[in-house]
Amino acid sequence: MVATLWMFSKGRDVVKLQQLLNKTKTIQSLIEDGYFGKNTYNAVKLFQRNNGLNDDGIVGPQTWRKLRVQDPLTNSSSNSSTDSNGTTTKPSTGTIAETSEGFCFPFTELPALSWTNGGRQFRAPRSGGRKHAGCDLKFPPGTPIYAVADGVLVRNPYSFYSGTSAVEIRHGELILRYGEIANGSYTGGSSVKKGQIIAKVGRLNSGSSMLHLEIYTNGASSASLTTRVGELRRRSDVTDPAPYLNVWKNNLPRL
Repeated sequence: MVATLWMFSKGRDVVKLQQLLNKTKTIQSLIEDGYFGKNTYNAVKLFQRNNGLNDDGIVGPQTWRKLRVQDPLTNSSSNSSTDSNGTTTKPSTGTIAETSEGFCFPFTELPALSWTNGGRQFRAPRSGGRKHAGCDLKFPPGTPIYAVADGVLVRNPYSFYSGTSAVEIRHGELILRYGEIANGSYTGGSSVKKGQIIAKVGRLNSGSSMLHLEIYTNGASSASLTTRVGELRRRSDVTDPAPYLNVWKNNLPRL
């Protein structure tokens, strides 16, 4: 089985990747430290572009094949690391409990209205038989939005809904769509840090304002989040953000 690696992965598979990238001699030499940081991410994207691949920064089967590897090291977790005491640790794999420490709430305070009821909740009815694909966090226009964890930009800001924009960021094995943000407000760059201001709440044409948050559990997929099928009109790995938000609300960003 081929290991899939992305930014913030750790372990021997990442060392193997860094060694292979260094052998290509088409990039600046990487430190072979087993950490998939920004330099390794940029090197992967450059290698992918040079070899006719989609430069998404994810090292999957196609990228491994271009590196002339059919079955890279997979005995140790591609996302694990060993500390100075010899204890193996793993970052979040995207489960709700495992995001309790590495993730924070996207605002410095909780909204006055709950994201678990009314039209703000996941699967709330919408026009045309469609159902709501995320949770809405109601705040005034211009309210700063914070990255919920360290992450990598998946898709640059784009026109989203009713005069607002959206941006997609991979946080570990989760992909978050930060929707209904103010046009031109994204300041996160190609990678973000937990608790970093990344955008501002936008104003809909109706005058309402909120962060529309969607969560997807397959961080390795580069498929479009929006589809034309199903009640949600979203990718099959879309999930209810409420259980995550109910955990993250106990960890507000530090000012």
